[in-house]
Amino acid sequence: MREIERKKAAIINVAYYAMILVLGYYFVRYALWLFLPVVIAFIIALILQKPVNAISRKTPVKKGAASVVCVFVLLFALVGVAVLLGATVVNYLKDFIAYITALFDNTDVLLQNIENWALDIIAKLPDGIAAMLSKNVSEIFDSLALMMSGGKGKESVEAVQNGLSFDLSWIMTPVASVVSTAKQLPTMLTSVLVTLIASCFLTSDFDSISRFIRRQLSEESNHKLDRAKELLKSSFGKILKAYGLIIIITFTEMLVGLSVLKLIGVFNSAYIVIIAAATAIIDIVPVLGTGTVIFPWAVYSFIVGNYGLGIGLLVIYAVITVIRQIIEPKLVAGQLGLPPFVTIIGMFIGLRLFGVAGMFAMPVLIIMLKLLNEEGIIHIWKNKSDTVKADSAEETQKQAESTD
Repeated sequence: MREIERKKAAIINVAYYAMILVLGYYFVRYALWLFLPVVIAFIIALILQKPVNAISRKTPVKKGAASVVCVFVLLFALVGVAVLLGATVVNYLKDFIAYITALFDNTDVLLQNIENWALDIIAKLPDGIAAMLSKNVSEIFDSLALMMSGGKGKESVEAVQNGLSFDLSWIMTPVASVVSTAKQLPTMLTSVLVTLIASCFLTSDFDSISRFIRRQLSEESNHKLDRAKELLKSSFGKILKAYGLIIIITFTEMLVGLSVLKLIGVFNSAYIVIIAAATAIIDIVPVLGTGTVIFPWAVYSFIVGNYGLGIGLLVIYAVITVIRQIIEPKLVAGQLGLPPFVTIIGMFIGLRLFGVAGMFAMPVLIIMLKLLNEEGIIHIWKNKSDTVKADSAEETQKQAESTD
């Protein structure tokens, strides 16, 4: 009988959390945009509570006026930083994209280098196999070269035959985008206005709203809420700090490594900072890492005959990997990490459900749930400590029954 009750409780528990997950999914998927101004306003109010309370306590300024001032100061600061960073990033990216495009402009030379590299490897095989493979490889690359040159030739012939072409299809896409944006402008302005007003009121009345919500909860729920808030605040802060340090270290390693390669003459580019920053950001993405950037780049360098750069990139990758393995366990506590399988599945589910943002947010959400479950605030799955306690209780019960 006790076993049946335990199974019923487990089924009810699973159904309860499954229902919460389904409701959460539909809310984020379909209703979040409707409540986004309120969500942003709540985050702003939460951030501004300490400075607003300090101003209202230490000056004659009332909390309402201090809230309005702090909201607008924060808004102008964020807009200013976004504009400066955006302009800088756009300028750098524009030049960097032009640089990358120039590297791949001469596809004929790249294909010839790949063909020569493949033929050199095949030449070391036995004569019969080498002759057959060499012929097949040559035919494949001839077909690729013909296909690429044929496309260009066809475009050139059509341009000559048609003379001046007045095809305006290339301009229709940006025009359609501008028209679509213009249609959404009133809604966007309304959302911004609602966010500003809600931020001011929520910041000013945050304490009274918080007390109202707490009155609706039991004492135990309030206690769990406080524990969850402190746990998530400290843990999320530690995660951000740890991975922020890893990004800075990886960026520095790439910057120094590429600068050394440039100094010895095997690498020549003015975009070392951009490459280092992009590699450091990609490195922090679960499952990807610096190899996603460095390995294809090193292979390309070997194919085009720049062996010094290829070897240098592999050395940089080895250094980054070794240092990462040393510092990451010390910076990121072991209990905050996830098994690779869970990380991959979480990223895949997040990508399919919520797009690119979900791919990054889902692993973080799983980590937060893991922490809350380990602290006993929620009970989604059994922890090792729960199993030990259950076994100990069962053993105690057996001893008591045998004594009786």
